[in-house]
Amino acid sequence: MKKRILLVQKAPETHAQLLRAVGSRYDLFAVSSADEAIEACRTVGPFAIAVAEDGLKGTNAFDLLKRVHESWPETVGLLIASEGDSATAERAVKEPHVFRCVTTPCSPVTLSSAVEAALSRHVEVEVAEAISEHLQFGKESMEGLTAILEERMDHQVRAVDRLKRFAEDLSGARSGREIAHYASLAASEILGGRGVQVQLWQATFAGDDVGAGAGGEMSGRMHRTPIAIQEREIGEICVDLVDPDAESLSPMDCALVASIAASTAVAVRNEHARRDLDRAQHATILALAKLAERRDVGTGQHLERVAAYCRLVAESMRDLGKNRDQITDVFIDDLVCASPLHDIGKVGIPDSILLKPGRLTPEEWVVMKTHSEVGGSTIDSVIRGFGAPSYLLMGRDIAWGHHEKWDGSGYPKGLKGTEIPLSARIVAIADVYDALTTLRPYKPVWSHSGAVDWILSRSGSHFDPDVVAAFLSRVEEADRIRAELADTDVEDRAVAVELEPA
Repeated sequence: MKKRILLVQKAPETHAQLLRAVGSRYDLFAVSSADEAIEACRTVGPFAIAVAEDGLKGTNAFDLLKRVHESWPETVGLLIASEGDSATAERAVKEPHVFRCVTTPCSPVTLSSAVEAALSRHVEVEVAEAISEHLQFGKESMEGLTAILEERMDHQVRAVDRLKRFAEDLSGARSGREIAHYASLAASEILGGRGVQVQLWQATFAGDDVGAGAGGEMSGRMHRTPIAIQEREIGEICVDLVDPDAESLSPMDCALVASIAASTAVAVRNEHARRDLDRAQHATILALAKLAERRDVGTGQHLERVAAYCRLVAESMRDLGKNRDQITDVFIDDLVCASPLHDIGKVGIPDSILLKPGRLTPEEWVVMKTHSEVGGSTIDSVIRGFGAPSYLLMGRDIAWGHHEKWDGSGYPKGLKGTEIPLSARIVAIADVYDALTTLRPYKPVWSHSGAVDWILSRSGSHFDPDVVAAFLSRVEEADRIRAELADTDVEDRAVAVELEPA
């Protein structure tokens, strides 16, 4: 394609002279005023060279070439001055937007040489601009790539840190619900707040499906990652694929979710092992407690009933919004496991007092009350010698505190209100309700309603009012547990009597 030359002339002779000089090698576009020149640059240009003849009407060539240079820097300016006009020639040398000044008349060779030199300059400018643009593009591309890499590195560092915290959370999880919760929270945070649902299926924990969610709402498009133990799927992690940016999961995000699924599977397997161990420990504790209880005539399935009442009351308190930060699934499991230890200290009470059918003397009652201290201190010595699992710590609190009273009149320490461990406050009601509604050598059987009225009458004095309220909200279930776990070998001898609250 031919290079284009703009000629701004005051006389037709200039045009003819330039045509003879450059011949047919270039496209020559001629105008006769500055305004026409600027308009040509806008509509016909760009031009490789702008040739302006000095002495134009309405403006001078210097101003025109300056305007052209400012708007189209790649256009090289040539000035044609009259012969003998030394002032114009001297000024042209100093003007940065004038490449060369040619005086007329001149030979076609001189004019052609000036045009060729200007054209070479134009090519240099074009190459320089191209290189500059290329370098700028490279710089911007490098900056963009660096920003992307830094962002990805930052994302990976944050993801690794979150996975570390996820592992720490799992190490403290004590239920399938907690495992699912921690997994959904970690996945959502790593993926920038996407909606996440984690499901552990019914067979995994021999009960209802366990699920948890985090992040935004789920749509119809989801990425599913299975949770598996030895190629057997036990659940799944579902990640929403529609977010405000309409982006799907990247390979790295898929790998991160897979890592969370693998850690979740390990946590579930560990939870199964822990539950097996807990069941074995619970069986051992229950067996030891029953050995101690066999000395106490007429207690039958007392330990099983007390454990069931404790679970009932604890779950009711949580449902009513009481002590929800403390009454977790772990707390309830520990409470059921530890409650049989409440009267383990009775092994230290002489048979003459423990099995006495009638009312104890004041001296005998002092000895009987020591069973709380004996039980608590015995368990405490085991803890100091062999470590302190949570259920054993709770068992110590229960053994020491289940005869304490809300108003501070109980024993052995005279604790008052919330000074009494919550576990002991719950066992206190469960133990008393079972003692009242079952046959003992020293008393007949109370009816369910009579026992409930008696407990209610002592709310705020003997018992924690919140615990009483939780028990009262589930009294029908307590009555059902009492019937299902009744001592069949003593039912024929039991005489139910209605007693008014004392």
